[in-house]
Amino acid sequence: MNTAGRDTVSGRTYHRTRVRGFASWSPRPKTVRVIEQVQAVLDEYRDHLPMTARQVFYRLVGRYSYPKDESAYNRLQEYLNRARRARMIPMTAIRDDRAVMMGGPAGYEGPDQFWEAVKADADAYRRPLDEGQPRAVEVWVEATGMMPMIANVTADFGVPVYGSGGFESVAAKHDAAQRIAGRAAPTTVFSIGDLDPSGLSIVDAAADDVAVFVGQLDAEPPTVIRLAITGEQVARYQLPTAPQKGTDRRGAHMPETVQAEALSPDQLTALVRAGLEGVVDLGALDDVRRRSERERRALLAKVDRLR
Repeated sequence: MNTAGRDTVSGRTYHRTRVRGFASWSPRPKTVRVIEQVQAVLDEYRDHLPMTARQVFYRLVGRYSYPKDESAYNRLQEYLNRARRARMIPMTAIRDDRAVMMGGPAGYEGPDQFWEAVKADADAYRRPLDEGQPRAVEVWVEATGMMPMIANVTADFGVPVYGSGGFESVAAKHDAAQRIAGRAAPTTVFSIGDLDPSGLSIVDAAADDVAVFVGQLDAEPPTVIRLAITGEQVARYQLPTAPQKGTDRRGAHMPETVQAEALSPDQLTALVRAGLEGVVDLGALDDVRRRSERERRALLAKVDRLR
């Protein structure tokens, strides 16, 4: 279905538009093979979904010799769009930017719904997992599309994930500084981003600017550690490389660049987990988990009595 000839919000007329909503699709045999390969990738990494289109792209490049260039990546994006509209791939399997909501309706449909909400909140109760930790930890991720996958790991440690791609904003860096300066414990930051001039300059500038802000707030600047991508990881995992973009002139020239999404979901999540286990006091983490469970059960029992 398209909107040619239909009334539009703007009042403009379009002679041809892309398909809208769910729509049938009969791709060519060559494209069908690509979709089948995508389905195999999504099935293999089903425990890590959603994946970004770029992550799927690199899995196809490494496993099925899919062309490694931007035009092939753009084709893949169109395939993923049409395949989801045709219900060949679940809509939720691919991580796209989603609409952001603020405000909205609030309230309950009656006392029963209220008590169900109270019980759900009590069941989700837990103490902050960073309670009793000698250091606070957070993760900065350049590609925001990777955040849900990484957060699935960091949630087990009570560690937040922030999108650092927007850290070129002075307000974002000042927010980070205030957050870090407001903590009682010193902060370790793990950085995950592309191994290219832009990716490295973003984290270098952010770390430096945040450190200065934190110092001016009379607090200890954070320790920032590059978790990925590193040159050692490129060699260890044999990650695909590309020449530096001609438009990327930040810092010294790099003969080879690598995107963070070249790591497989297994590799990425293992790196994150190993990094966190190296700085988090696992004994203190277990203590707060046990205490949380005792208190959660007591709250549920209290809700049942009140109801």
